Amino acid sequence: MTADEIDPDVERAQIDAFVTTTADAVWPLWTTAEGLERWWWPMFDDARYEVDAREDGWYRIRTSSGGFGVQGRYLELDEGRRIVQTWLWQGGDEDARQYEQLVTIDFTEQEGGTLIRVTQTAALDEVESIREGWQDTLTRLEELVDDEG
Repeated sequence: MTADEIDPDVERAQIDAFVTTTADAVWPLWTTAEGLERWWWPMFDDARYEVDAREDGWYRIRTSSGGFGVQGRYLELDEGRRIVQTWLWQGGDEDARQYEQLVTIDFTEQEGGTLIRVTQTAALDEVESIREGWQDTLTRLEELVDDEG
């Protein structure tokens, strides 16, 4: 599946983060419910994380008090290197376009840690808000790893 198969008018939002640990150490923070719970949406006490991390598996993250969530399928899982998944928002902004997007998360070990690059397909008018959302989320991940390091 490519981005063009999901929506022909897509742009791509790209965000980088750097964590001071190995790709193997950060992998379970992305691919397990327990890992996601530690950093994804800690501001919501009722956030629920469900993960079946295998190719053709699925994930679902949702919060009743926030009134939104996200879910999708895993298209590719290359442990410690790459995650490719579909992404579909649930609830939230009723004006938001409801189409399946594609998210690719690449992990590249560098001196002192791991570069995480998130690329998400989006409509042109959504690119900036997606970048801001990922920046906020990835900052929480960086802070978690730094606090534990």
